[in-house]
Amino acid sequence: MKIVIDVGVIGLAELFETARTGIYRVISNLSLELLAMDELDLSCSSLSSLQVNQLTDLYFVEHGFGAAAFAKSPFEQMLMSVAGCDRKKIQKGLALKVLSKLYRMSLTWRIGKQADIYHSHYAPLPHFRSRKKPIRMLTIYDIIPLLHPEYFADGFVDEFRPIVESFSAQDDFIFTISECTKTDICSYFKMEPDRVFVTPLAASPTLYYPVHDKAVIAEAKKKFEIPAGRYFLTLATVEKRKNLETSLRAFRKVVNEPGYADLSFVLVGTRGWKVKEVLEEIANDPVLQGRVIFTGFVPDAYLSTIYSGAEAFLYPSLYEGFGLPPLEAMQCGLPVIASNTSSLPEVVADAGILVDPLDTDGIAQAMLTLLENPELRQGYVRKGIERAAAFSWRRCAEQTAAGYQRAWDDR
Repeated sequence: MKIVIDVGVIGLAELFETARTGIYRVISNLSLELLAMDELDLSCSSLSSLQVNQLTDLYFVEHGFGAAAFAKSPFEQMLMSVAGCDRKKIQKGLALKVLSKLYRMSLTWRIGKQADIYHSHYAPLPHFRSRKKPIRMLTIYDIIPLLHPEYFADGFVDEFRPIVESFSAQDDFIFTISECTKTDICSYFKMEPDRVFVTPLAASPTLYYPVHDKAVIAEAKKKFEIPAGRYFLTLATVEKRKNLETSLRAFRKVVNEPGYADLSFVLVGTRGWKVKEVLEEIANDPVLQGRVIFTGFVPDAYLSTIYSGAEAFLYPSLYEGFGLPPLEAMQCGLPVIASNTSSLPEVVADAGILVDPLDTDGIAQAMLTLLENPELRQGYVRKGIERAAAFSWRRCAEQTAAGYQRAWDDR
């Protein structure tokens, strides 16, 4: 059973550091775990631009899996040689577009002839024109753009739709990351549940771990201009779905309580869409001015420290396909306050405080509870670390491999 996986998002993230967000974390960690499984005959590919394709190959070379790249034909090697590869600058131009298209056509045709299973971890599934066609499998992390298009920027749904329109609910198989999203997929696409495999995610132990050194935490706070004192933390692209308005209303209530003048609210992540009014509110509110800190993108080396320095992680998202940041926070020993909706209860369970994401008073009370009860807070710290240990990339890889086998057996 020869398996080919498309992991081109890795090459894209090699080109743009800011692309190293949730989906990249998933694909980079999971692909390395799959490649480490000797029982799988697995190769990696990318059907993107030639620059992204080559950066994807380089990633696996640098991680000791150079032989895992799906072998190039002499024609494809020639196209890559002509295009060249720059790790720091985007390569553009009509000639490169033509070369990339020729490369994709050639590689797709050969994968169709040689692979038994083709699994795309994000990109639309290609149409294979060979007589022997591989089983097609697609990872769908969520279908929130279809269920709640109002949460997204104009045009995003149109960009997302080709991904989900590339598979057949009757003929292809789907991987997804939570039971909640599986239910959404089966309902929306009228898909049989036995064609959808759930593979819960994990937080990388090399990136997310408790940091206890106060000097290291103080240095990170200084670097990202986080004020001295205590802070609540959110890590996400700042967008409507993350429910920033309610978080800020709850934070304002807490700050107005006696004894909490030193509190800040730190948001790690890039600014997304449909948040102009919220940003204006922060700028014009004397209570929030100087207390709400946008760090922007934070490099990997500082993530555990920023997590570990906070009082609690606040994540009252309106809808999540999984909710990786709360899992990362728990693994860093940070208590979590998260929504009691969508997939988040699957991740947090009883290891954190689950709240109605629209209940400002309930969220504020949860924040105060953790601030005022150190013993209870430490209890959530211990439970969170234990809960995070139940998730691992190895387990995710094993569940993915089981999905390959089931699809192969049902062919």
